[in-house]
Amino acid sequence: MKQVFIKPAEGIYTSPYGMRSGSMHYGVDIANRSSNVPVHASAAGVINKAVGGCSNNGSIGNTCNGGYGNYVIVRHSINGKTYDTLYAHLQSISVSVGQTVNQGDKIGVMGNSGSSTGQHVHFEIYEKARVSQSEAVDPMPYLNGDKPTVSYHTYDGTWATITITQKANVFKNVGYEIIGQLEAGGKYKVYGQREYAADGTLFYNVGSGYVHHAYGTIANHHATVTSTINTYSSPNGAIKRQLAPGTYKVHAAKDGWYNLGAEWVKADQVLVTKN
Repeated sequence: MKQVFIKPAEGIYTSPYGMRSGSMHYGVDIANRSSNVPVHASAAGVINKAVGGCSNNGSIGNTCNGGYGNYVIVRHSINGKTYDTLYAHLQSISVSVGQTVNQGDKIGVMGNSGSSTGQHVHFEIYEKARVSQSEAVDPMPYLNGDKPTVSYHTYDGTWATITITQKANVFKNVGYEIIGQLEAGGKYKVYGQREYAADGTLFYNVGSGYVHHAYGTIANHHATVTSTINTYSSPNGAIKRQLAPGTYKVHAAKDGWYNLGAEWVKADQVLVTKN
């Protein structure tokens, strides 16, 4: 298990998620009286909004940017699911829309802008793309590491799971020499795929042998990149480019590497989940 979201700034929690003075408080507040306290991305993602223009002399009822003051929204893709995090009342903003950030990257400075009575950051989490503030959820289970509950796959040379949809023959070699059968409903690890030389029919390697592709459905593993990493032309090959944080479908596995389509990444640099 790995904690997906981290506390976005140093300081003490001064106000929790929930009802406060007769109205709903949709996030948690973290306060710190030090100067120039950096606010960090709670998880890797892309800057969705970076809205400034507010004075750092906030007050209760101040309506600048809807009361948020200067704020940033980061959009995250984690195991194929979208999350948004929001950071409000900033003194200044250090990022721009469309910019990719790694977990822990500085996105601004803690402040007192908008509807605020002292220096702090107001932090919200959304379990989908944010539409309205009322959709925010309690951030603390995330900041405590209790959510999301994800068990990551340990590299074993597999890259997908096949679910058998009808009784299938298992072949010792691609397309010939039957050595057994698999019953419908069974799930098996996929170690590779090969084409039958005679007609190009695809077979999957399930460890004990090969199964015709038409007798099962494939669920690819997915790899989550939490910070920018290099991709390679092949395992131990030349560097191709840098890959931004996000979640990517796995297409093959070999010698401690995963293929993400047109490029390879080191298995120990990604977090992989099985569907």
